[in-house]
Amino acid sequence: MISSAPPPPHQPPAASLGCPDCGDGLPPTGPARCPACRLPLSGPVAARLWQVEKGLDAVEKRRVTLLRLREELLAELRALRDLPDAPSPAPAWPQPVPRTGATGEVSGRSAQTALLVLGGVLVSIAALVFTVVSWGRMGVAGRAAVLFCLTAAALAAPLVLRWRRLFATAETFAGIGVALLLLDGFSLEYLGLGTSNVAGYWAGVTAVVSVGSTVYGWGLRIGVPVFAGYLLARLPLLLAVHAAGFGSLTGSAAAMAATVALDYAIGRLALGRLARPDRPLPKGVVNLYGAFGLAWALLAGAFALKVSLDSGLGLSPVEGDDRVGASLGAWLPLGLLALVALAVSRPDGFLGLGLTGRRIAAQAAGAAAVAAGGGTLAALLPGGWGAVGFAVPAVLLAVAGAARLRRRPLDGRVIPVGLLTVAGAVLLVTSAASLAQLFPGVVEPAAHWQAAWEGTRAVQGSQSTPAAALTALWLLVAAGVAVRLLGLRGSATAGAEAALSAVASFALALLPVAFGLSPVMAVGFVTALALVGGWFLPVRPALIAGVILSGTLALLWALADRPSTIVVLALAAGLAVALTVRGRPAPAVTAVLAVAALGGEAAAVAVTTGLERPDHLLAVLAVALATAPVAARLAARTDSAVPAAVEFAGYGMAALVLLLSADVPGRLCFELAVTGAAALGVGLRADRRRSAPAVGVALLIAASWLWLALADVHAPEAYSLSLAVAALVFGHLRRGRFAEEGLGSWPVYGPGLAVGLLPSLWALFLDGYWLRPLLLGVAALVVTVLGVRLRLQCPLVLGGGVLVLVAGHELAPTVVQVLGLLPRWVPLAAAGVLLLALGATYEQRLRDARRLHGALRRLG
Repeated sequence: MISSAPPPPHQPPAASLGCPDCGDGLPPTGPARCPACRLPLSGPVAARLWQVEKGLDAVEKRRVTLLRLREELLAELRALRDLPDAPSPAPAWPQPVPRTGATGEVSGRSAQTALLVLGGVLVSIAALVFTVVSWGRMGVAGRAAVLFCLTAAALAAPLVLRWRRLFATAETFAGIGVALLLLDGFSLEYLGLGTSNVAGYWAGVTAVVSVGSTVYGWGLRIGVPVFAGYLLARLPLLLAVHAAGFGSLTGSAAAMAATVALDYAIGRLALGRLARPDRPLPKGVVNLYGAFGLAWALLAGAFALKVSLDSGLGLSPVEGDDRVGASLGAWLPLGLLALVALAVSRPDGFLGLGLTGRRIAAQAAGAAAVAAGGGTLAALLPGGWGAVGFAVPAVLLAVAGAARLRRRPLDGRVIPVGLLTVAGAVLLVTSAASLAQLFPGVVEPAAHWQAAWEGTRAVQGSQSTPAAALTALWLLVAAGVAVRLLGLRGSATAGAEAALSAVASFALALLPVAFGLSPVMAVGFVTALALVGGWFLPVRPALIAGVILSGTLALLWALADRPSTIVVLALAAGLAVALTVRGRPAPAVTAVLAVAALGGEAAAVAVTTGLERPDHLLAVLAVALATAPVAARLAARTDSAVPAAVEFAGYGMAALVLLLSADVPGRLCFELAVTGAAALGVGLRADRRRSAPAVGVALLIAASWLWLALADVHAPEAYSLSLAVAALVFGHLRRGRFAEEGLGSWPVYGPGLAVGLLPSLWALFLDGYWLRPLLLGVAALVVTVLGVRLRLQCPLVLGGGVLVLVAGHELAPTVVQVLGLLPRWVPLAAAGVLLLALGATYEQRLRDARRLHGALRRLG
């Protein structure tokens, strides 16, 4: 909105408005001050006040006009109060019917699609069973005739169906035809028409079917064959590499990376030319193309990365020059992937990625470059220096990215930001690997903490500092210093400073051990370092990292002595509480640390007083449950994040206690019941009434199920059916009660149907009893039909999915084998044909309804 320009700085408010302070009239000359109250009326502030006064005056005039109009309309309606009601005129345009929660949430088209997809899947399964199982009952001519006739019929059916405008059914039959083409290839191989090289044969078959289905679908303008051809195009090059004898991880990765590169090139040429400014490509097509290309690229990258890591870190059985050769072999797939990722990260990429997607692509390019160079360098270095080999290219990448970003905003260059991010991540990983080599010497004072807590005397050991680990740490420091010297601002500098501070704190913490001081004196030194840093130093992320590291080391070293542990935990809890009250540096974080320290203190005191292990966990659980009322009390006094941090830290501690009690089922039942009752108590809070009761009920149910398991009750229906019936009844009542809110079927019927169907489905694959698959299949079919009939998404999806899985388990063959009546593929084919017929009928009815609607509108 373009506003009018304000008056000149020295122009006073209009005299008609009067003085804004005392209300006295002003002379028309516009004085510099009010004659009555001496209020200044000149300058920019007075000009803005004049604009406000004018706006308020306009609002008041508009209000008076609306009030007058309101009185006139009320007077007209009052005059008609005693007259009889007149029939309401028909609306000029049909009014939409408001949708409530009781209406169907699955449209007729969606139900039709579900039926056609299920039918196509079942028919394909039936054809597969016929090919594999019933193949031997027919001669060679019969086999070929049946399969090729079915294939020809399935591929010819879309011509007739499209002429009758049954497009969805035509898509389904086209998909069945492509599946039958693959079965034809299997039959030809079985008849001996293929070559002895199975991989080469199938490379040719998939290539032919891919090209043929793409051309077929493109010619008939049917999407399913085109999509199937795109999927099958993933396989020819990979199979050809295996056929040529290069089926190792390196060869597979190279083939898959080459497929990705060809995909990008062909997609840029084909899809890029199809898109026009006035008619861009559908977003779904671009997303689907990019999603499967990304999946194949991730697989290729994972294979190549494994080769690079195995050869660089010495994880593969090859040695010497073979390691270097293997690492060099990974350069081809990693290089191809890096080039494709760099092309995708460019702003003119035809995939239309946003800024985040382009940054991720740039990060992938940097990761591929580090993996290639680091693997070769690590293979050249001696054993134990693998982390250094990957850290060196990461440092170079960090320096290059930081140099490109110098004196530029961080979001101005996508590729440098991605490279710098990947370099930082790799350096953190290599530093962590180096710290793992230093840990034996760092944790030596606490290496025998179990002996100390069991009442025996701990044994002192020695420490060492490997050169490779120290070198990797200094590389991290060098990268941080380089980034800082290049003058970057923002998250990169903060991360470098945090890394430098952590490394410096680690070096300081090693001083007592290096000088041979006793563990108690080392604990005192590091504890003093943490306390001084936390209380007196300024609040900066780098210093916070150093304080946290010092405190962690103090706790690790204090574990070798019970009194030291109790004292250190008490000091840590006191410092965390004081910092939380003081509001520095991050109250929510220090509140979580305070809860953790109090839980550890409870466990240490319980052990020292001679209690048994289950009682130790009960002491910690008591601290965890006590955080709920404390958090509620804090929430009533402040609106900061501290109450939520205290509360959720207690939840995490309670979950840890339950996890540690898993080996004592009886005590776990008690703890689950106590925790569930506490959760129900938390549900009394107004802000927890939606989630806490559900969690409490779930914990109590878990306690009851554990008791059932201890009573040797193994049938899943004993656990699921009663709960499923209750959930379905409750969901149905809830749907009727809150129908006006448009409540969907997933939150209403999803829990009950999932609990009722999925455990039985799992048990179906574990035993061979014929009654469970029969009953489960009937139940899934009923649920599916009800979902279609009521147009509810949840029953349709869950019932249909379970029905397909039961069919995959050969429910019909199992029942038929008991009865001894039919071949095992016949029931599957019959069910598929039935669903296809229903889907086609659905589409026919929808088309007739659209035609009738159009005719009625033309009559109107």
